[in-house]
Amino acid sequence: MKKFLTLLFVLSVAAVAFAADVEVWQDPSLNFDEIHKIFLMPLHPELSAGTQLMPEKKLHENIISWLSDGIAASMGGKGKIIVKSYDALVEDMKFIYGGKVPEDSEFFKAASEMGYEAYIVMELSQEFATQHVPEQTRTYTEYRDIEKRDNKGRVIETIRIPEEKTEVIPAHDVTYLSTNCSPYLYMTKNYQADHVAAAKGSIYREYQGGPVMKVVENLVKASGKSLFAHEEKANTKTKRSRRK
Repeated sequence: MKKFLTLLFVLSVAAVAFAADVEVWQDPSLNFDEIHKIFLMPLHPELSAGTQLMPEKKLHENIISWLSDGIAASMGGKGKIIVKSYDALVEDMKFIYGGKVPEDSEFFKAASEMGYEAYIVMELSQEFATQHVPEQTRTYTEYRDIEKRDNKGRVIETIRIPEEKTEVIPAHDVTYLSTNCSPYLYMTKNYQADHVAAAKGSIYREYQGGPVMKVVENLVKASGKSLFAHEEKANTKTKRSRRK
């Protein structure tokens, strides 16, 4: 099978979590109620951080789980759409076809006959970006307490006096972590056609350290949820592209 997913992690660190920003395009004629079973095409991660993340098999399992959770969230709960990995589907095919797995067009035909109406091709990437922040001047107010005493030195009143102060913040660089996830939905019966729905999600935040996989988990879930959020069609259109 061809390479359908590029997964790049530059370092094994993440950032403070914010809500994912996801843009969605869906074919107006697409009927989500007709989709009950889908599968995710093979993952081919390039993990620059190596074993600091997690074993490749575990990563794949988690991505399937996160994607399923996101889709379930848009469908009102688990079980309405079954999501399987490519490897799990292959094992099912081996059982049905006596150890032999159909190839190329026959693979998608067999998947369709097994009840898989659609499949997902997902692009997932993560990289650092550095932004230069120019010198800034910050003005703020501090309060100083002054004690008023009598001729015997006793405090009779405390007066709070505001003082305006100015602080110069030197120019500096800030490093951000950009995580991007783009799942594309294709129909199995017409596997060579354009995708029928797509979600382009990203999380862009100031890098402060933290578990890198939590960033990926949040974005995969948000992208899966948006991809299948068919009750409210998104207004943002993305350019359709043919699967290579």
